[in-house]
Amino acid sequence: MLPADPATPVGATPAAPLPSAASQDASATEPLRVLVVEDDKVNQLVVIGMLRQMAHQADCVADGVEALAALDKRSYDIVLMDLRMPNMDGIEATQRIRRLADPVASIPIVALTANATTEERLRCAEAGMNDFISKPFRRADLKATLEKWRPPGHGGSAGGPPPRNGPAAPR
Repeated sequence: MLPADPATPVGATPAAPLPSAASQDASATEPLRVLVVEDDKVNQLVVIGMLRQMAHQADCVADGVEALAALDKRSYDIVLMDLRMPNMDGIEATQRIRRLADPVASIPIVALTANATTEERLRCAEAGMNDFISKPFRRADLKATLEKWRPPGHGGSAGGPPPRNGPAAPR
């Protein structure tokens, strides 16, 4: 129990403590189910940590082959996809996801890459990715992107149905 506030009059109920940033995130919107496709262990920990701070549920796989298997087993709201991975890269994995049946084929896919060139953005768009986040990124950037692509009717603001071909315009 918190100590009494000397400014609170006798007999009055003290104000509740302010919620933490994590609990504000949790109460602001319904948690998303996020599939993180990333082969680098440190990047996995960073992204998963950020998602958990925002109270989202996340699974992590290390390549495109594992991503396809995960999408076959479980429903996700969004995929965060690294581009350069062993076995199957993010471009090929995205192209294969877009050939699947709906609703999986229309899941928002956000590219995660350190290579933020215009050419790379175009490759992502041509593969069917919806958006692009350059590494390293801040938690606020990730949060804004997740909210932009939040499925309609899933709490919070919705980005509308994601386009099947191409990301938002490069920033």
